[in-house]
Amino acid sequence: MKVRGWTWDTSWAVVGLWATVSLLVAMASLAALFTPTWFVRHSPAPPIMFGVWAWCMGSLTDQECAAIGQGIRDTSGALPSAVWVMVGAVYGGGGALLAVTGLAALLTPILPTTHARAALAHVAGNIQAAAVSLQVVGLLLYPLVLGSPFARQHCGPAASVYAAGTCELGYAYMLALVATALAAYCPVLARLVTYKDYTDYRSNLNYI
Repeated sequence: MKVRGWTWDTSWAVVGLWATVSLLVAMASLAALFTPTWFVRHSPAPPIMFGVWAWCMGSLTDQECAAIGQGIRDTSGALPSAVWVMVGAVYGGGGALLAVTGLAALLTPILPTTHARAALAHVAGNIQAAAVSLQVVGLLLYPLVLGSPFARQHCGPAASVYAAGTCELGYAYMLALVATALAAYCPVLARLVTYKDYTDYRSNLNYI
């Protein structure tokens, strides 16, 4: 009689997609982290832009940059708030975890058994879920820095928590948002690395 059984198998297409997306979102997250255009002020001159770790003053042809807390020209940098430091830690930590799991995804094809590949994907997927959670927290916390002395100095007295004053969102913050949104698919892809392969076969057993 016919009996249906199953075994675990590896979806190599999903492995490739998982590794590619993981590395791309990790690179995008880290690029956004170190790009000082999370908020931008175009006027009054000179233009000001700042991010998590650095800030810049001046146009593209005459621009000077420094770490947050350091002054540029005759302008004081003002010390960052505790929230500013926290955002750098949680968002940067999330990006680092995504980079590590992206490299782990590249190692999946060299593992000898489907069970080992499933175990790696399971652990890496859980780490990626934690990384995305950290990045979401960082993105939600970052607008709190608009109430810091540094932000009020450059975005005007109207700047406060979640109110940008004369500043506006820059492309690096948008890149961070997109990277985090795409990173949310990585744990899902990790779960699909292995699947049940159902097979019909004939059995010699007789049933009463």
